[in-house]
Amino acid sequence: MIRDGYDIVALGDVNLDLVVSHNLPFPFSSLTENGVIYWEEVDEIPGGSGLNFCVFAEEAGYQSLLLSKAGEDAAGVIITKWLKQKKIALPPNWIAPCPTGKALIMRDSSDIRLLINNKHNANHMLDMKDIDENRDALAACRVLYISGYAISDPQTLRYKAALQAMEYARSSPTHPVVVLDVVPHRIYDKFTFSQFRELTQNVDIFISEVATMRRFLGLGIKSETIDDNMAMDTAEHISQLYKRIVLRFGLSGCDKQILIDNNTGQFSCNETGHNIAKDKRGFGDRLALNSLRDFFKVLPGVESHKIVCTEL
Repeated sequence: MIRDGYDIVALGDVNLDLVVSHNLPFPFSSLTENGVIYWEEVDEIPGGSGLNFCVFAEEAGYQSLLLSKAGEDAAGVIITKWLKQKKIALPPNWIAPCPTGKALIMRDSSDIRLLINNKHNANHMLDMKDIDENRDALAACRVLYISGYAISDPQTLRYKAALQAMEYARSSPTHPVVVLDVVPHRIYDKFTFSQFRELTQNVDIFISEVATMRRFLGLGIKSETIDDNMAMDTAEHISQLYKRIVLRFGLSGCDKQILIDNNTGQFSCNETGHNIAKDKRGFGDRLALNSLRDFFKVLPGVESHKIVCTEL
C-alpha cells in the first residue's frame, strides 16, 4: 500500500544532551567524599528518545514527523536548526514558552548509567491541540512510535496527548502500527500493572526490558540476575498480553533481546552488541527501528522504500 504521508510519526523527548564521552574510572558507589573532580571531555549533542528515533529513521531512508516541543532558549535554537538540516519534519507549533529539555549523561566504571533531566521542560508541553492539528499525519503514517516517557507522568499535558494520538492511529482506516517503547524502566513505580495495561490497550508492538516486566508481574526480586530462562519465562507471560513484543535483558539491560510475533509465529533471541558498542547513546532506539524493519516488517526495506518514495 502506498501512503500519502510520513513513514513514522514519533512522540518522545527532544533534549540537548551533555554527555561525558568516556566511562568514569570509578563506580558511582565509591563516591563517599566531597570535592571529587575528574577531568573528561563533555560533548553537547542533540538527543532524546523521539529525536534519536527520527534521526535514525532518516538515516535509514524514512520520512518522519517529530511530534514534540523545543523551547525558546539557545538550546532550542540549536536543536531546531540541526533537525531542519537533517530534513526531519517538525509540527507547526514546535516552540514552547519554557526551557528545552536537557539531559546530563554519564557512565561509571561498571557501565552503570546516570541520567539527569531538567524537571520542567518543553517536552511536557505537547498537548491535545497539537494532536488534533496533526491528526491527518497520525492517521496516514505507517508507524506511530511512542516513547514511554510521553505517558509516564499523568500530571503533564502530553500524557493525554499521547493517549489521544494512539486512539487516532487505532481508529484510522489505514491502521498505522502503534509502537510503545517502555521508558523509564522503573515505570512500575508510577502505575499498577492493571493501570498500565489500560494505558497500552492500543499498542501493537510492545518494547521493554525483561526486568521492568518482571517487577510489574511480581516475578523474582529487584536484585536478581536475569538469565536466559528467566527472560524466556517473562516473554511467555508478556506474549499472552501483547501479540508482538521485544524484551531486552543482560548486564546492561539490553545486551540480548527476545522478539516474538504471534501474528506470524516468528521468534528470535539474539545478542545486540550493546556490551561492545563504543557509543551507547540512543542504542535502544536504533535497535527498535531495526526490529520494526527487519523482524516485524512494518517498515519497508531499502529497495521497496525507494520505489514508494518515487511515487509519493
